Amino acid sequence: MDLLPNELVDRICCFLESRDLWALVRTSVRYRHLALLPLLSRSNISRSDVEAGTLSLSDSFYLILVVAHIRPIQKLICFRDIGTTGRLRYKTLAAILSITAPIPDILVFNRQYMLQRTRRETVHLLARIPQAEDTTFLIVKGDTTYLSRPRSTPPIRWKLLPPPLDSNTLPKTMKILIVLFGIPLLFAYLVSAIINLGVFMAWAYQRIVGPQWPQDERIIQDAGLLVFDDWMRVQSLPGKFTLVTLTESRRPVLALRPISELSDSVYSSFLSSLDLGGHLQWLTVRANTELALTELLALMQRHPHLTRLFCGPNSIRRSSLIATPIPAESESQITNLAAPATYIPYLLPAAANVEHIDISILPSVKHMPLGRVVFDTTAYRDALTALASLPGTHPLHLALFFHLAGTGLPWHTDVEARDTPETRLIRVHELQLSVEYPARFRAGTIRALAPWLALFPNLTRVSFAKGSVEKMAPVLRMELADVIRAAPGSAVQEVIFNLLDD
Repeated sequence: MDLLPNELVDRICCFLESRDLWALVRTSVRYRHLALLPLLSRSNISRSDVEAGTLSLSDSFYLILVVAHIRPIQKLICFRDIGTTGRLRYKTLAAILSITAPIPDILVFNRQYMLQRTRRETVHLLARIPQAEDTTFLIVKGDTTYLSRPRSTPPIRWKLLPPPLDSNTLPKTMKILIVLFGIPLLFAYLVSAIINLGVFMAWAYQRIVGPQWPQDERIIQDAGLLVFDDWMRVQSLPGKFTLVTLTESRRPVLALRPISELSDSVYSSFLSSLDLGGHLQWLTVRANTELALTELLALMQRHPHLTRLFCGPNSIRRSSLIATPIPAESESQITNLAAPATYIPYLLPAAANVEHIDISILPSVKHMPLGRVVFDTTAYRDALTALASLPGTHPLHLALFFHLAGTGLPWHTDVEARDTPETRLIRVHELQLSVEYPARFRAGTIRALAPWLALFPNLTRVSFAKGSVEKMAPVLRMELADVIRAAPGSAVQEVIFNLLDD
C-alpha cells in the first residue's frame, strides 16, 4: 500500500468509515497527513476550522486531542446541533478536557437537559477543565455571581457552642435557668471546646498530609449545585480567572454587582468577555458597582435583544460620564429604563425607543451649618431636558422618585416664573410619583403639586406609587383629585392614589 499514489489514497479514504480512518491516521506519518482531513470532515471540521482553532463537536471527542496536536484550540463548541444524547457523552467530554491543553473558550449546550439529571453533571464537567486547579472561577448565573477560589482543603466547620452568658441581655427567666443549670452548661462548653479542638486537628492534618480537596466539592461549597437548561460558556480571563456563564431559557436576566475581590482591570476584562447574545433581555446594575459608562454601553451593544435596563445609585462611575453626545440607537429594543437622574442624559441615546422611564432624583447635601438635604435641581432638569429631546412620537410613561426631606422640590418654586423642561414633555401621557420610605405625600403636598402637574401639556393620568400617600378619607381624596384636575392649564383626567388599604 505504500506504493499507492496520494491521489488514489485520497479516493480510498472517501469510502472508509471514521473508525477505519482513525486507524489509518495512526499507521504512519504519510497516512496521517492523507487521512486526517477526511477524518475531520466526517465531523464537519474543515481545514479553515483547524487553522482558526475553532471546533464544533457533538461526538467523537477524541478529535479534540488530534486537532490540539496540530494547532492550539481557541474555541470549542459542544452539542450545538444534536437531537438526542446521553450522559455518557458528557462524561467522555469531561475526560477528554481533563487531559488536553487549556482551551480559552468552551461553549457547552445542554440538550435534552442531560446535565441536570442528578444536578452534579455541570460541576463534574466544570471541574475537569484544565484551568480548574489553579484559577479562580467567576460564575455568573442570572442575577447571582459566585467566586470559587482554588484551595487545598475545605473551610473549618466549627461545631456550635451554647449561647454566651451575657447578663445584660438575657431575660430574667434565662438567668434563673443559668443559676439552676450552671454546672451542666459549663460542662457543655467544655465538651464543645474539646470537639472543636478535634475538628481543628482533623482540618490541619488534611491540609498538611491529607488528599487534595476535590474540585467538585470546592465548586459546590462556593456556588452550590449549578444547573442550566440552555448553555454554559467557560472563558479564560487575565490574572488566572475563569469566567463561567450559565443561562436558563426562562430567566433571561443578568445582574452586575460590585466584587471587591476583583481588581479594576480584571473586572473590565470580565465585562468585555461577558456575552449572552440573544439570551439577555433584562440587565440590572446594582448600587455601588461603579462601572465605566463606556463599559456599560459596550455591554448593551453586544446584547441587541435587551428590553429592560435598571441602574442603581452609584452604579456608574461619575468620572466616566462623558460630555460628548452619543448617537441615538434607532434599533434599540429597550422599552423600560430606570436610573438616577444623573445618568439619564447619557443612557437615553442608547434607548431611543424607550416607553417607560423611571427616574430617581437623589438629594445632595449642602455644606451648610445645618447640613441640609437639597433637591438636585440640575440633575432633575438635565434628565427631563434629555427626555424632551428624545426622537419619536409614541407616548411615554414617566415615573419620578423623590426624597421629600429635601428642599427646592420642583413644586416649591414659582412655576410661572421659570423656564421649565416639563412644558416640553409633550409625549408624557402618564406620570407616577413615589417617595422614599417612610416619607409620604400629605394632603398639603398634593395640593402644591397641582400647578406643577399642569406644566405637562398632555398629561392625562397621574398615579401615586403604592404606599406613597398617607391614609386619608375618600372625601378628601376626591377633593384633592378635583384640585389637580382644576388647576389652570391642566389636562389631567384621572388621579389614582393607591393607598395601602385600597
